[in-house]
Parts: sequence; C-alpha cells; structure tokens
Amino acid sequence: MNFSADSSIFFQDSPHSAAVGSETAQVLYDAPFRTTELYEGQVETSAPACSMLDADVARLSIIHSTHITIINGQSLVGVFEVIGIEPDGIDMTRLTLTKDF
Repeated sequence: MNFSADSSIFFQDSPHSAAVGSETAQVLYDAPFRTTELYEGQVETSAPACSMLDADVARLSIIHSTHITIINGQSLVGVFEVIGIEPDGIDMTRLTLTKDF
C-alpha cells in the first residue's frame, strides 16, 4: 500500500477531531509527559500536539496563534493555541500546542 499517495488512511480510526470556528478536521492527538529543567528543579508537564493533513491546515487557515479545540468523540479535550507548525513534506503537518487559558 502506498501511504504517501493518501495520508488520510492514518486518520480513519482516530477518535480525535480539531475545530477552528465551525470547521472540523480529523487529527492524531497526543500529549506525552515531559519534564523541563527550571533553575535548580524540574517541572513536570505535558507537550500537547496534533497532526493533520496539509489540506486541512490550509482549509482551516491555521497559523501561529490560531485557537484550536480538540475533541475526543463527544468529549472536550481542551482549547489550545498553535505555537508550532511543522509540515513533514509528505502531506501531513504536526501542530505544537499550548493550553489556552
């Protein structure tokens, strides 16, 4: 199977979607555990991010500072701000997120 011809196959079983305004798109969402050195101690946190098709990034007009809502099925995961946009060159873009308070 040629995955590069149709990257949407990666999103078929994903329970997560992203909403910007009234528009939505399927995403692969994760928030892995992360520790950060701060002065003489460590801060435990997460590093939320999601991946979506390049076409959806363009359709949703996602740029730095876009507010994006992540939903898992019918449950709200959270509202985030986009702080990083990393196209992978093969039809998908990883968005680095920060919690929007």
